[in-house]
Amino acid sequence: MKVLRNLWWMLLWVPASAFAVDAVPAQPDTNIINTRKAWEKVAEARDAAHQERHHEAVADYLEALANDASLVKTVAQEIAYQKLWREDADKAIFYFKRYLARHPDENNRDVRKGLAQAYSWSGRQKEAIVLYRELVAEDGTDGGARLGLGRSLIWNNELHEGYAVVRAVEDGFEADSNAGRESSNFLLTVMDSYTPHLGLTAAASWDSDGLDIYRFTADGHLEVFGNKLLQIAPSVAQFRMPDQANIFAPRFQMGLVGTMAHNWSFHAYAWLEHYSSKEPINNNTEKLDWLRPGGDAWLTWMATPRLRIDFGGSSMALETYQAFDEHIDFQQASASFDWRFARHFTLGGVGMLADYSDGNSRRNGAAHLFWGREGRLKILTGPTLTYMDFSDPYPGGYWAPDWVRNASWRLMLETRTKSMTFKLDGSVGLEEELGSDALTVAGLAGRWGWRLGDRTLLAAEAGYSRSRFSSASGYNRKFASLSLKAMF
Repeated sequence: MKVLRNLWWMLLWVPASAFAVDAVPAQPDTNIINTRKAWEKVAEARDAAHQERHHEAVADYLEALANDASLVKTVAQEIAYQKLWREDADKAIFYFKRYLARHPDENNRDVRKGLAQAYSWSGRQKEAIVLYRELVAEDGTDGGARLGLGRSLIWNNELHEGYAVVRAVEDGFEADSNAGRESSNFLLTVMDSYTPHLGLTAAASWDSDGLDIYRFTADGHLEVFGNKLLQIAPSVAQFRMPDQANIFAPRFQMGLVGTMAHNWSFHAYAWLEHYSSKEPINNNTEKLDWLRPGGDAWLTWMATPRLRIDFGGSSMALETYQAFDEHIDFQQASASFDWRFARHFTLGGVGMLADYSDGNSRRNGAAHLFWGREGRLKILTGPTLTYMDFSDPYPGGYWAPDWVRNASWRLMLETRTKSMTFKLDGSVGLEEELGSDALTVAGLAGRWGWRLGDRTLLAAEAGYSRSRFSSASGYNRKFASLSLKAMF
């Protein structure tokens, strides 16, 4: 009977409760609606990320978190990778760390690899090296982690160990694997365009006024103070001109390259050079005998991942026979920037002020707007504008116009094979100097690099510039060089 009575009360309760639901309109659950919107945005973000629309993906992820902050535990690493791919490494570090803090009991190897990469891309090489070493110690078969360690070491100016690590990856993985391909590509880039342990260069230029210049340079770098590079670079130059005695110019140069913070780096070079001739020049009665110190230094600030600012200063001799005879040199200060304000567009500019030892002064500036595309064939193209004037026009001894301006269009192409690099850089435009008609100017230069074996690269470069900016004397110039670089 008790069982029947309970069934009876249950039958009475069901219709009553159903009636109550119909009688009182249901109130929407705000949390459920926001969660649904959040997951919809996550889906949109993942779709945008798949299509490499990283800016949109980040915006969708952040809107998802605005609707449901609890999703940060799930999507923080996804946001981090999107921040990384859109070159916002500092924000990527924040989200990688946020994800790791919410998953302390998990291995999270992929997330830690992402964090190490973000450290490296943001310039925090020491933190990247520590984390990559941990990852490699856990799994020595992870080619990506080993390659990341090698890259960070090289970017931290620890060239010897970094090169050895990347070479071991190149040797230890199949050539068609990701690790094998990436290590070979990176080593080719390092040997072609980074600072080598040793470099030997023979270069020459031929100006349309008959001035020929020949140079031979030996360039060596030693690792000092942990992550600084000490440069020792002896060189010798010879200047030739019809009806003039040859001028010899040996130089001894030293320099220091390094970082001061994750987004600040410096290059500083000083030298002592001696210009001399066995016979008098410019119909003088005395031989040339000029000993002078010189230098060149600049400070680089990566203000944001897409904005680079440089500040520089230099002291140099003017390379014309009359300037040598009169011991004319100049001191120059400069500031420049490069801002990639969109995926394919870069705006840049430079301004320079110079004081000459003969009392003259110069100011000049340039600006460019380039469109660029990465890939197997790298393309860079766009307009450049250049302006220069002197306080004392045409003092003699060197080209010093009242003013001159140049408007040109530049096109640069770069590509590579497994062991070679190719670069072609050309421009065409108009150049006008006060008192002269505008003339068509152009320039073309080519460069070829060939990796020989494991540790050396041979490079050849040649070109021609039909512009008064080409030389200190204001004449057209042809040039060529051959260099050999080696890593140890």
